[in-house]
Amino acid sequence: MREFGIETINEKEQLARITISVTGMACASCALRVERALSKKAGVMEAGVNFAAEKTSVVYDPTTTNPDDLIGAIRDAGYAADVREATFGVSGLTCASCVGRVERALTKVPGVLEANVNLANERATVEYLAGEVEPRELEKAVEGAGYGVIREGERSTVEHSHERDYRKLRTDFILAAALTAVILVGSLPHMFEFMLPIPTGWLNLGLLLLATPVQLWAGWRFYRGAWAALKHGQANMNTLVVMGTSAAYLYSVVATLAPQVFAAGGPTCTSIPPRLSSP
Repeated sequence: MREFGIETINEKEQLARITISVTGMACASCALRVERALSKKAGVMEAGVNFAAEKTSVVYDPTTTNPDDLIGAIRDAGYAADVREATFGVSGLTCASCVGRVERALTKVPGVLEANVNLANERATVEYLAGEVEPRELEKAVEGAGYGVIREGERSTVEHSHERDYRKLRTDFILAAALTAVILVGSLPHMFEFMLPIPTGWLNLGLLLLATPVQLWAGWRFYRGAWAALKHGQANMNTLVVMGTSAAYLYSVVATLAPQVFAAGGPTCTSIPPRLSSP
């Protein structure tokens, strides 16, 4: 079911008002014909047409009918509703949850009939009633949801920005992968057929130092995305990643720098037992 941006005029009775621009009217008789067509629609409480302004104002019950039905009634009467379409880029999308959040923000704008966001090409397509919605209102709705608007003149700049982001992501990945490989070998030396001649405490401290840039540098994009969502009282996939990795990292920090905190929980393994020789 689609959501529509409408003006609620009576919350107790759940009535709403919407103004629709009508094209094709040639005289006052046309205005009356549109009024009758709308008044016959189930759920319509009041319909008035201003012939000079070419607009109709309708009070209706949104639980019974919706703007699509009202537009259909106008078209069935032989006239057309001035419905327009706007397409623009949206930045900051990372998952399907982001898409849903932007679509909901757009459909809440009074006068918006439908909003679709394509995650693959980062573009939003919005159908709205002419005269009821200004492009800036759509941009504010997107920005209010925590995302950015890409105007057509900015697209080339955005493409360069995407290329820079890709190069940085590749660099971060290579760094994180290299450090993680070293951490893995240092954490489980017995699995790689050798033992490091380093005291356990110093070894753990060194592994923590290696893990820190993986968490806080290579993973900084996740913190940035989670913070952007948190400022709007929302959560996304960045939030999930940050919560999971931060919990593991902070536990490791405490276990390495203050192992006595966990001493009350029972004995801890301070060294790796020697391997048993095969018979």
